[in-house]
Amino acid sequence: MRTVIKDKKAFLILLICCLASRALTTIYYIEDTDSLRFALSITDYDITKMQPHFPGYPVYCFLAKTIYFFTKSFAVTFSILGGVAVFFIIYFILKILKINLESVSGLLLSGIVFFNPLIWLMSNRYMPDLFGLALAISSYYFLSVKKNHKNILIGFLFTGLLAGVRLSYLPILILPFCHSFLTYKNKARLIFIFFLGCIVWLAPLSLLTGIENLINAALKQTQGHFTDFGGTIITENSWWKRFLMIIRSTWSDGLGGYWIGRSWQTLILSFPMLYVLYFGLKELKVEKKKNIIYLYISFGIVYATWIFFFQNVLHKSRHILPLLVPLFVVLHSGLLFLIKKKNILNTILLIILFTSTINITINLILQHKKPSAISSVKSAIVKKGFQFPIASTPLIIYYLKQHGLENDFLDIESDTDIHNIKLKGEHQLFLIGNFKKQFLSDYNIISDSTYYHNPYVNRMWSEINTYFLEKK
Repeated sequence: MRTVIKDKKAFLILLICCLASRALTTIYYIEDTDSLRFALSITDYDITKMQPHFPGYPVYCFLAKTIYFFTKSFAVTFSILGGVAVFFIIYFILKILKINLESVSGLLLSGIVFFNPLIWLMSNRYMPDLFGLALAISSYYFLSVKKNHKNILIGFLFTGLLAGVRLSYLPILILPFCHSFLTYKNKARLIFIFFLGCIVWLAPLSLLTGIENLINAALKQTQGHFTDFGGTIITENSWWKRFLMIIRSTWSDGLGGYWIGRSWQTLILSFPMLYVLYFGLKELKVEKKKNIIYLYISFGIVYATWIFFFQNVLHKSRHILPLLVPLFVVLHSGLLFLIKKKNILNTILLIILFTSTINITINLILQHKKPSAISSVKSAIVKKGFQFPIASTPLIIYYLKQHGLENDFLDIESDTDIHNIKLKGEHQLFLIGNFKKQFLSDYNIISDSTYYHNPYVNRMWSEINTYFLEKK
C-alpha cells in the first residue's frame, strides 16, 4: 500500500513538473499556418474552412475548447495539453518497459523524454502531434504489453479515438491491433468497441459539419495530401532525398545532434550520444525482449515506411516524432550500461550528454518564445502601417488576412499570376517571398528585408525575404 501511494506521489510530481515547465515556455504568437488553423478552431471550429483540416481532430479540439473555457488563453491552453501529453508519454513508456519511476532507471528515462528538444518544442506548439503520440503509445501499451480482455478493449477504444486526434499515427498500431483481433475470441465486441471510439468523435463532427460537407472535406484533403500539397512520394519522388531528410530530422531535429550548418555546440552532444547509442544497441541485441522488439517494429519500421512514402518529411520534421520512441529506449539502455560500468570516463560522458541536451533545449525554447519569421513580417506590416497591395503565396496571404490585415492581396502561385499582377500596374507593391527577379523588368526595389528564425525551432518559412517595389 505504501509503495502504491509513493508511486502516485512520484507521478503527481512528474505531472506538475510537465505542466509547470511547459506553462513557463508558452509562446504567445501564431508561428505558422498549421498552428493558426488549430488556434482558429477553438473559437470557430469549421473543417469546411480548414479550421482545422480534415479529419478535424475533434477529440483534441474538444479538449482544447474545454481548457480554453477556463484559461481564456490560446497559448496557455495548448501548453497545458502539451504538458499533459509529455506526462503520458513518459508514463506509458515506463509501463511498456516495466520500470519504476523512482528508480535510477526511471529517472534516466524520464529525463531523456522530458528534456528532448523536439518533444519540448512540440509541447508548446498549437498542434495535436504530441497529444496524438501520447495516445498512440497508450494504445500500444494496452494492445501489446499488458494484454488481457479488459486492456485489449481499452486498446481498441483508444485506437478509435486516435483517429480523431492524429490520423497519421494509426499505422503504428496496425500490427498489435491485428494480432489482438486475431487472438481475441469475441471479435464482434472488438469491432463494436473500435467503432465506438470512432463514433465518439465522428458522430458530433457529422452533425456539426453535415454528412455531405464532411465527405467533400475528406475527399479534398485526401487528394490534397497525396497529390497537391507536396512532400509525399507522389509529388517529391527522390528516394535518396526522402531517406536523408528522415535521418536529418530524426538525428538533428529529434535528438539535437550536429548537422551541416548547425551550431558547434551540438557537436559536444553528438559524440557522447553516438557512444551511448552504440552501447544501447549492443545491450538490446543481448536482451532481445519481445515487447522492445515489437516496439521497434511498430514505432520504427512500420511508421518509418509510412512517412517515407506518404508524409511531408522534406519540409516538416515533426512527422518523425514517433521514431523517437525506440531511440529513447536505446538511449536509456546505453545510459544504464554506462552507469553499471562505474568508471570516470562514463560518468563524464553521462554528464556531458545531459548538460548538452539541456543546454540545446533551453536555447531552442528561448528562441521559440521569440516571434517566427512570418509573425515578424506581419508585425512589421502593422507597425509601418502599409496600405498598398501585398503580393505573396496563398498560404502567407491567408496567414496575414487571419491576423486582421485589410490590404489588397495578390496571390502568386504561378508565372501567370505574376504576369497578371504586372498588367494591373500597381504603382507600389509589397512583395513577400523570392519573386524579386520576375518583377525587376517593371519595378524598382526601394527597400528589402530578411526575416529569420532558427529552422531547428520550426522548419516552416524559417527565412522570408520582403521587398518594397515601385513602378518604373
